[in-house]
Amino acid sequence: MKPIHLIAGLGGLAIAGVLGWYLHMQSTLPYETTTERGVPIAAGTDAPASAAPATAAPATAAAPATDAPAPRRPPAAGRRRRPPTPPEPPGRPAAPGWRARLASTGAAPYPAGMSRLRLILGGGLVLVFALLVGALFRYLDRPVELAATPATRPAPATAAPDPVAEAVAPVSEDEAPAVWPADAPRILHGRVHDPDDAPIAGATLRVEVGTAVVARARTAADGTYTLRDVPARPDRIRVQAAGFEPHADERPRFPAGRDVPYDVTLRAVPGLRGLVLAEDQPVVGAQVTLHGLVRRPLAFARTDDDGRFFLPWVDGATTVSAQQGQYGTAREPVSGPGEIVLRLPLGGFIAGRVVDQAGRPVEDFSVSASPLTWGRGGPPAQSFSSEDGHFLLGPLAAGRMEIWAAAEGYQPAERRGVEVRAGETVEGITLTLRTSVVLEGQVTDARTGRPVEGAQVVPAEWRSGALAEAVGTYTDADGRYRLDALPGVRTSIRVKAEGYRSVLIGGVEGAPGSRVVRDFALNPQASDALPGSELTGVGAVLASHPDGVRIGQILPGGPAEGVLAAGDVVVSVDGDPIQGADMGKVAQAIRGEEGSEVELMVRRGGDGPPERVVLVRGRVTVPDRHHMPRN
Repeated sequence: MKPIHLIAGLGGLAIAGVLGWYLHMQSTLPYETTTERGVPIAAGTDAPASAAPATAAPATAAAPATDAPAPRRPPAAGRRRRPPTPPEPPGRPAAPGWRARLASTGAAPYPAGMSRLRLILGGGLVLVFALLVGALFRYLDRPVELAATPATRPAPATAAPDPVAEAVAPVSEDEAPAVWPADAPRILHGRVHDPDDAPIAGATLRVEVGTAVVARARTAADGTYTLRDVPARPDRIRVQAAGFEPHADERPRFPAGRDVPYDVTLRAVPGLRGLVLAEDQPVVGAQVTLHGLVRRPLAFARTDDDGRFFLPWVDGATTVSAQQGQYGTAREPVSGPGEIVLRLPLGGFIAGRVVDQAGRPVEDFSVSASPLTWGRGGPPAQSFSSEDGHFLLGPLAAGRMEIWAAAEGYQPAERRGVEVRAGETVEGITLTLRTSVVLEGQVTDARTGRPVEGAQVVPAEWRSGALAEAVGTYTDADGRYRLDALPGVRTSIRVKAEGYRSVLIGGVEGAPGSRVVRDFALNPQASDALPGSELTGVGAVLASHPDGVRIGQILPGGPAEGVLAAGDVVVSVDGDPIQGADMGKVAQAIRGEEGSEVELMVRRGGDGPPERVVLVRGRVTVPDRHHMPRN
């Protein structure tokens, strides 16, 4: 407690004592003559009426108005009365006290109980007053923050701005305060350039708080950028550009003000950087390859959202190429690090119709195309809605194409060997769809048996993965799914869900329009385990061979482990020769439902007479690093 508080309390108590004494001395008001248990009490005396001298006038005698007050109405019942005053002892004269003095005025004091009540109430009021005074001194003694204001300028009538509110609300150029709050967001602007002051286009700037990116921007062709809503104290600013060493500014501190100039210099890394264009527009996702002698690939890259790329330089490189499924391939010679622009040729188009087996147009469908040359890829599937079933697919890279069409309730249709020319449209293509088998079932957790919601179920045997996903489906809240756009031949189904290993199940087939039920159980993907997938088969990686397929690798834990060996050649599956057969169809024949048998004719080491081998299909875990056909 501070001294000022103690002084205020003592002062309040002193005032309470003085006021109580004053109330005690002044607690007099006209008091009515009354009786106590039938004993009259004369006004202005302390003795009862029976103690009056014998010479006193009788009660019936009239008294002067000035000597005796007129009789009063008795008080109401229940009123508390003061007890009668006992008579003075004989021989002792009555002392002329304050009661006698008051009697001479014709008034009587309050009863003793009422005087005490007044004293208590007065003391309580003064105590409350003292507490209020102490609180007032405490309030006046608290520290007060004073804002520095020019003496000649009056304080504004409005309240001071809230820095937190200003940090959230956008502020226009005209409304920006003269003094920007220290914790308010900043606007960073500047250039990203190399040591020679040449602008770096397409550089990415990211502002991080912890591990989260709270603001990002990309530089324009002249290297300029603007970063808005940048926290006043970010953890770091990262700047990256293809072909340059990355820059990281840890815990940067900004000067006062809202607009902060922030230039960054990046040092170049020796390599080949450039731009891929088609019809004078940047091409996103084009594959760029640096080649050596006999076109041996030395380095790969993909163009970013601005069509730019960077390739580290490799001694011995002679050419660089860019390829994209919608426009084709461009190739240029190179002799050393530097910059280059690759222009892709114009793409072509395919026009046609999609009909059902009765020749009626299919109104809603998807079409995709892929080059017949492996590794070149193709454009994504395009969806169409047409009353007469017409479509226009493209642009497509020039070359021989394979085309697929798919729709719900139908088997996919395929057309091979369609020749596409740059800048031209191929017309007259008709794709006929036939009724599909319907596949239904449930996807569950292999450990708990609970349904898995949101799992993707797609046909797995199509070369057009985009089209497979276009006609695929997802499980509902009960883990149930329905697929009605499957091939009319034996096929495999891939099921994948977040947090689980994907599984590839083969051996799905049925008559058109029939209903097949197949349930899938997914194993959770452990957080500390390598990513991978599962399949039902024999656990062998296949490679092409003139006599059939060659065993390239045996997966651990699979049915083929200890039975087959790398280098063995499979020449038939379930009695059907596979010499010259498509690799995908061979893999589909070897795959099948878990627990079923498959018969293989195998040449050990690729030589000698075939040997019959029977394996029971099982579920095999495959690490993601494997990309060859697996069974």
